[in-house]
Amino acid sequence: MQLDLHIHTGRYSGCSNIDPLQVIGRAVEAGLDGIALTEHGIRWSDQDIEELIRRSGHSDFIVIPGQENACYSPQGRFQGEFLVYGYPVSLGSNKSVEQLIEMVHGEGGVVVAAHPFKRQQGSDDYYGSGPSTVDLQIDGLEIEHPSYDESGRRLAAEIMDRMGIAGLGNSDAHDLRDIGICRTHFEKPVSDVYSLCEEIRAGRLRAVNMMGKTGT
Repeated sequence: MQLDLHIHTGRYSGCSNIDPLQVIGRAVEAGLDGIALTEHGIRWSDQDIEELIRRSGHSDFIVIPGQENACYSPQGRFQGEFLVYGYPVSLGSNKSVEQLIEMVHGEGGVVVAAHPFKRQQGSDDYYGSGPSTVDLQIDGLEIEHPSYDESGRRLAAEIMDRMGIAGLGNSDAHDLRDIGICRTHFEKPVSDVYSLCEEIRAGRLRAVNMMGKTGT
């Protein structure tokens, strides 16, 4: 089954123009079996997700509550952005990555480095955890992302192999048209956040890049 686990909507992410009421329909059109909503620092409530699924008319579609958290060291240094699945409340964006990982793992959740090798515009720096990703006790990282250049894609794959963790593909969609352009294929069914965390930890998945392909 195929999931896009990094999507922002206009409900909680001011940088997104996606209407939440359209997100599931577009994901179904893109051939996805499920998505995760990963607003900046905010987790959708289970009740609101149930209502979203009900209003979509796609009762069997899987919507997982996640979040994307920007992390900063105690000295204020940006450490990157991280996708969290399996934490019950919103975490904001005011924690160190070490603190975030400890909190999420304490609840049985997983932490995935979001676009660790995405280049900052006009710079050689990364808008992500970059090479320091290898020092973190994370559960996975995005190895397919629309903003990667070939160098970023290669570096992400190398870090994945070196760490022996899961390599995901996600769209980081802020526009309906982008949903599913990168996605993750799971070998076993994922039905909820608990099975998602289990499959990420087990690494039973592969990243898929659909950019340039038709029929998505």
